[in-house]
Amino acid sequence: MPELDDELMERYQKGDENAFTLLVRRHQQPLVNFIARFINDRDSAEDLAQETFIRIFKAANRYKSEGAHFKTWMYHIASNLCKNELRNRGRHDRYRVDNVVNTGSDSDGDTEEIDLIASAPANPDFQPEIALERKELRNAIQQAISELPEQYRLPLVLRDLQGLSYDEISEVLELRSGTTKSRINRARLMLKEKLKPFI
Repeated sequence: MPELDDELMERYQKGDENAFTLLVRRHQQPLVNFIARFINDRDSAEDLAQETFIRIFKAANRYKSEGAHFKTWMYHIASNLCKNELRNRGRHDRYRVDNVVNTGSDSDGDTEEIDLIASAPANPDFQPEIALERKELRNAIQQAISELPEQYRLPLVLRDLQGLSYDEISEVLELRSGTTKSRINRARLMLKEKLKPFI
């Protein structure tokens, strides 16, 4: 049975550096995905994820497992860094388009990236016109998410893209449960409205 994050943090607090490495490996990719979706910038997401782990590393001695769970604490730190990043940019999001798709996780938890141009002739699923339609839809969804007001975007990304529970999101955002559910519902309605031309 894999060790719980809280147990790994306790081990790290007692001097086991490998425990912290395991935490980073376990959460790095989901955290980068969360940040990329929230700030709409994959390049900066790597840096902000690294900064999140640096903050966790520096504050590790103050972590108490009976408080917030590790995952909610991590996302709380990351969401604050994302908000700072957006403020520092003056809310001018950059948007990057590339010719690489991520196929998701395999049984080992690794992700495989496929270059659409290089693989198009060999793989009918990635023929240029199909790939272009998928990319346009993906870009439209990402753009629509990035245009949501922050108070709705953050809970939506945490729930629908990161899979956190309503209680965990309430903890991360320091909101009442009803407010969290209401904001997620409102965000979904706003997103549906923005994506009408594509549906």
